[in-house]
Amino acid sequence: MVMKKGGLSVSNETQIKPAEVAKQIRCLLKELPEPRADAARLDELRRVFTHLCDLGELAFTTTTAKSGAKKNSVAAKWFSFLHNSHEAFVSQLCDRVKLGRHASVRCLWGVIAGSPRTSYHNQNHNKGNNSQSSSSPYRYVNIELLEKWMLATTLQESTEMEKSMRHLIEAELLRPYRDVQHYSLGVITKIATSVYNGDYDHEIAKSNGNKCIDDDDESNSGNKTRVAGKLLELLMMIPVLTSEENLEGSSHFLFPPPSDAVLDDNNNNAEENEDETEEDDDDEDSDNDSDNDDSSSYNENSENEGSSLRPNKRQKMVESTSKFASQQVRLFRREYRKAWLAVLMLPLPMTSLKRALNFLPKNVLNYVSQPLRFADFFMQAYSDNSPGIIGVLALEGLFLLITKYGLEYSNFYAQLYKLVSARVMYAKYRARFFSLMTKCLVLNAMLPAHLVAAFIKRLCRCALSGPPSGALFVLALVSNLLKKHPECSCLVQRKGDKEREDSFLADEDDPVECRALQSSLWELAVFERHYYPAVATLAKSIGRAEEDKAPLYNVEEFAAHTYGSLFDQEKKKKNKTALAFKKPTSLFTEDDIFSGCIQIGDK
Repeated sequence: MVMKKGGLSVSNETQIKPAEVAKQIRCLLKELPEPRADAARLDELRRVFTHLCDLGELAFTTTTAKSGAKKNSVAAKWFSFLHNSHEAFVSQLCDRVKLGRHASVRCLWGVIAGSPRTSYHNQNHNKGNNSQSSSSPYRYVNIELLEKWMLATTLQESTEMEKSMRHLIEAELLRPYRDVQHYSLGVITKIATSVYNGDYDHEIAKSNGNKCIDDDDESNSGNKTRVAGKLLELLMMIPVLTSEENLEGSSHFLFPPPSDAVLDDNNNNAEENEDETEEDDDDEDSDNDSDNDDSSSYNENSENEGSSLRPNKRQKMVESTSKFASQQVRLFRREYRKAWLAVLMLPLPMTSLKRALNFLPKNVLNYVSQPLRFADFFMQAYSDNSPGIIGVLALEGLFLLITKYGLEYSNFYAQLYKLVSARVMYAKYRARFFSLMTKCLVLNAMLPAHLVAAFIKRLCRCALSGPPSGALFVLALVSNLLKKHPECSCLVQRKGDKEREDSFLADEDDPVECRALQSSLWELAVFERHYYPAVATLAKSIGRAEEDKAPLYNVEEFAAHTYGSLFDQEKKKKNKTALAFKKPTSLFTEDDIFSGCIQIGDK
């Protein structure tokens, strides 16, 4: 009796007919011009190969896929035909993924889900008995197929992913499955490193239509930038692990690890075979990451050396024998850090650089081990792009690394001084910049007087040409700085009978050479005549004796002000307005040359 299952002819004894299957595969490998018919053909071919994998005819194992293939030449030919046909099928899917076809993306994911790699782990490992050990199969994500899909996705012609494609990848593949996330991080690291080393130059240029990459270095650099932006988008879709609870339950895995399998020494994943130096570095950073004590790599000689190891390290080795790499928070976070560092080495487009600088402080630095490895990236962005939004975004990450993780950066305040400009008063990111600058200046009580004076003078000078919201923030911050650093009060108290030239060098970007401490805050006299009453009132209060005893201003409230918020505040005020007035008799005032030209009389 022969039955049909998934479009494939099989018998009820699960014995297939190779000739019929080979004919069907050859027919389905022929490409069709119409996209819908071609998508249906590829999906049918996926079902055929998935069924062959379920029957054991097509296997992707860590050892020989078919033990009988060595002895039987017919079986060897059948095995070779299936794998070659499968590679051709995957190649066709990748070509369509490069074109951005959603159906081909889903079909390739189905191939990944239906073509797992299989490894065998010893259940009786390290139990001390002489009984014959049994093997437990462990199915996990096919990394080769995952790499082909990810590389095809990065080689799409568009500069950025379409919104629908980005939502599809995040919602249906990367976010639901923790094991897919774990192996995707390794693939991202591999692709990014290969692109950085130039291993993918020919393939990237080929996808962009360039015949020779050696004669067009600018185009090749642009292609690398495009690939780097796509890798960053994929990486940002993968959430970092916050606790062990995220790895519990089979619903979080595409291929749930068997509970009765134990890792063998020779079958440990590459993530667990890191050198001991990196593991010791991770151990030193365990105070910043409470989950770092959960797992580690398993050493072959751990039984003999177990007594000489630290207790926490022995515990990591014991736990690693019962957990696979995708189940260990420590290994996951290590892969997460390695993927980020590999992608950040590539030339990122400006939009992707902004996303990375905005994403890292809140979602990465507080969860990975050794966050100081990201310091070079932030310092490079901070020093090369300080005048604009890139410098402000880099400032946030640097401030976190300095205050929380002990980064030493001697030029930090010199670069921060360059960020202070008149145009930052009007920028849409001014609230974030004001907040970060306040923390950098007010929370550090060890700043020298000449540096604080330089910031006070430059802020007041820039606020003269800024909006009233910026003037309010600057005056509140200046008041706080004068209270925290009384040695700078000479800027307000300096008086003289004769007029003199201001010694402050406004165009000097070095706070040490700007001679701010020899100057005076004459800008306060200008603010006292400001058209907005709140600015004038605040300016008059600075420098008074009673003001020194008052508490510090909450600068965050001033930083969030805009023209709209100030206008709304004025509308809510109930001011008493004089109702009696003198009725005008002319359109122009009496001292105007046109006085009397147009008279206003009673009708």
